[in-house]
Amino acid sequence: NGSILLLKMRRNTRDALLRWIAFMSEIIPAILPESTDDLKKKVSALPDEIKFIHLDILEEDIWINFNKDFEAHLMVEKPEQIVEKWIKRGAKRIICHKYIDVGSEVEFGLAFELDKPLENIAKADFVHLMSIDKIGEQGHPFNPQVFDRIKKVKENFPNLLISVDGGINKDNYQKLIDAGIDRLIVGSHFKEVWQNSQMKK
Repeated sequence: NGSILLLKMRRNTRDALLRWIAFMSEIIPAILPESTDDLKKKVSALPDEIKFIHLDILEEDIWINFNKDFEAHLMVEKPEQIVEKWIKRGAKRIICHKYIDVGSEVEFGLAFELDKPLENIAKADFVHLMSIDKIGEQGHPFNPQVFDRIKKVKENFPNLLISVDGGINKDNYQKLIDAGIDRLIVGSHFKEVWQNSQMKK
């Protein structure tokens, strides 16, 4: 009887820990707008509980004012030329694929494509790991190679926050949470991931 009780206690503790990890991991919707109307539509379609979004920024300047906090992922050739504009628009975090100075008022995330070496990480407030082979579009499949990169970052920078971006769906998001990811950036599968995560709470 004592062994059975101990086993139940261990299972309850494990389940509680997994729920806590899931709660601590942010699931953030990624929006790649095609136009101002598209941006407005996609923001409006989000659940009211969502207070923070991830905006993918390409070369075309697409913007409207909205009532949610956001981070700006500047996937452009020269992010230093537009970063001030996005900070003034209210971005709480700036993500770039090279190091740039964003000042002290916002967080800076250094993004890495799967084939790029993990360099200059110490300069960033957090690391943004891409988990798809081609960036700039939504709908590409998840590449599990990102797990090796997560492990490397955690080994060398154990206190640094990690975002993972690309190909995340209801079949793989829990594995990322179990790997200790702090932020999951979810595009075309956001609705199913969000609903699934709410059912587990």
